[in-house]
Amino acid sequence: MVAVGSLMAGPDSDWAGILSMDSGPQKKPTTQEEARTSARLHLSKQRVLVDAFVAKYPADSRAFEARMRAASLLATIGKLDRNQRLVDGAMRAYAALEKQSGATSKQRADAAFRRISLYMQSLQGREIEMRGSLVDSARNFVSRYPGDNRGPRLLVEVATICDYDPVLKRALLEDARQLSLEDDLSRRIADDLTRLNLLGKPLDLSFKTLQGGWFDVAALRGNVVVLVFWSAESPHSILWLDSFRRGVSSQPQANVRLATFALDSKAADVFARAKELGIEKWPTGFDGQGWESSTTRRLGINALPTVFVLDKSGVLRATNARDSVSIWVRRLLAES
Repeated sequence: MVAVGSLMAGPDSDWAGILSMDSGPQKKPTTQEEARTSARLHLSKQRVLVDAFVAKYPADSRAFEARMRAASLLATIGKLDRNQRLVDGAMRAYAALEKQSGATSKQRADAAFRRISLYMQSLQGREIEMRGSLVDSARNFVSRYPGDNRGPRLLVEVATICDYDPVLKRALLEDARQLSLEDDLSRRIADDLTRLNLLGKPLDLSFKTLQGGWFDVAALRGNVVVLVFWSAESPHSILWLDSFRRGVSSQPQANVRLATFALDSKAADVFARAKELGIEKWPTGFDGQGWESSTTRRLGINALPTVFVLDKSGVLRATNARDSVSIWVRRLLAES
């Protein structure tokens, strides 16, 4: 007797099975280790289903998407296991899909965008070192897929690692501005250019602090200054500040000054979070205006945390030092 399930089997039901896995594991984990194990098992099951679909229905109209999913799952598993070999395999799979015979322009663009995005994610602190390769990848995407609205976004993302080369950074942002058809992206580019225009110049900045004092960059000449824009409601800010505070606590503080500016509406929230983080003694600016603060608007702040680094002369040397602040501090301390 033939099972009912086998009679119903086919590309549509198999594809429905793949889509049903998108909701994630049904059982909610109770520990971090259980969550990791559950996620790994779920991803592996998804990969089996996707690989089986491609093998059984290579000519199906959804086969290309299935192959894209297979590459994405390989990348996710690789990142979860910290296995660069799997991540590299995913990038090769995306590259092959971009060249696949019969793929539409949109499909090729999707594969190329995911490959470049994964490449950027996989560098893990080597973005500056690999800057040239990233710039080439973004520009090649724009050239090969004109009109794709992800092109200018790629240019903007790559520009974030080009503080060491302001000329290149400006060229990328100007190219992105010419191509952008989205109001949000255009505003971001305008903010990025505002910050770029501040680079290499003395920063005129002073504000009253929550601690009751007054912070003035001009009064700190002779010191390297790290200024962090954050929010008590921003998880990224909190995680970064916690890691940064633990890092700087083990290093000499001579000739280094730390300060923050909080984009929040309630001073009590900032005080509480600063105390939790152990940074309550750092001079903290606050005006209760959040993103509409005249200070942050004038400085083009559009992401949190944003990290400025000033040299001993009060000149702004980096406006995006979140991932490279220690490098900047060491470099600027060594300057005469």
